[in-house]
Amino acid sequence: MNPKSEHLVDLIFKKLKNYKNKKIFLEKENLNKFILSLFKES
Repeated sequence: MNPKSEHLVDLIFKKLKNYKNKKIFLEKENLNKFILSLFKES
């Protein structure tokens, strides 16, 4: 994964983890796999 993609995953992860209205159970590795799968399908 290139540095820009890694940075994007980090930003999304931080935003989702700080979302206060709902409790979100999220692991960074799973988020990373999900985003990569989106790029592969495009």
